[in-house]
Amino acid sequence: YPSAFVHSRKDKKVVRAAMDTQYPEGFSASDLPLYDPPGSFWLLPPKKAEETKRSLHPPFLAARFSSVITLRGQKALIKAWDGLHHPSLNVRHYTSSRESNRSSTPAYHFGIWQVQQPRPVVTQETRKQGPAELKAIDKFLSAVKRHVAPKITALLQHYAPKQHERQQRCVILQSNYTMLIPAITFRAYRFITTRNTVVKDAILKRPALDFSGAFFTLAVKEGTSEIIHIDWNDDLDSITWLIALGDWEGGYIVLPQNGIMVRIPVRAGDLFGFMARTLAHCTTPVTKGRRIILTCFSDSNILRNGRFKLYFRSVRIL
Repeated sequence: YPSAFVHSRKDKKVVRAAMDTQYPEGFSASDLPLYDPPGSFWLLPPKKAEETKRSLHPPFLAARFSSVITLRGQKALIKAWDGLHHPSLNVRHYTSSRESNRSSTPAYHFGIWQVQQPRPVVTQETRKQGPAELKAIDKFLSAVKRHVAPKITALLQHYAPKQHERQQRCVILQSNYTMLIPAITFRAYRFITTRNTVVKDAILKRPALDFSGAFFTLAVKEGTSEIIHIDWNDDLDSITWLIALGDWEGGYIVLPQNGIMVRIPVRAGDLFGFMARTLAHCTTPVTKGRRIILTCFSDSNILRNGRFKLYFRSVRIL
């Protein structure tokens, strides 16, 4: 089991030191074997590994689901992404400093998160823009909501029901009766959309922000993340999803840790889900063409704070 970073200090130097120890003569992704079986596949954890005893551990370390996003959906997403780069627009970056441990090219972070915040907030790049830029962002997020979020929800429901249950709202409201529902849950979606009035108001005004609990944050960029890293802000037992769009060569997902040590192609329309807080990862350079990469995730604070008692039409945090 690749547990080197499960309990380690959250520091990019830890990842670098571990890779230097594992690859004393230097690391080259091209030296790793290519793992590309036909269609979809799972990389399973060892059955007797201590880490798999966690009740919420996902059923796979990583999985590729082939041809999930339709061609129509891919075209809509690319068109909406290109709309963000219209010459008349200036969609500003606010999180470029967070990217230094993984890539030389920054990503936009759209949606809701609780990274280094006392409560969930709408990201700066989602809200601190001009009116025309906000309209273009919402158009892009609407395309993601329509073509990506339902696919991820369906995969979670079928293959990772514990992760789906954790992220979803508790739909136990019955009729119009006022009744106490004493269930204590870990479902983050209702916590985000009901308890937090700032986020709730933002979603009411901008429904494109609501991905129905499939994920809460979307990072998007063109290119690759070429530096080996861990997504420290993710939850240990959550699944991060990658979707690649375009027509390119190169851009393999690299999982270099002992026990895995492979590079995996993720083609246009595929969904690649993996434990980004556990598995060190990076991407090989794109040698030709254009590659747009969407990373859909939920940070650990949002999932951790989704513990509540649910009452009819109200929420009380424990």
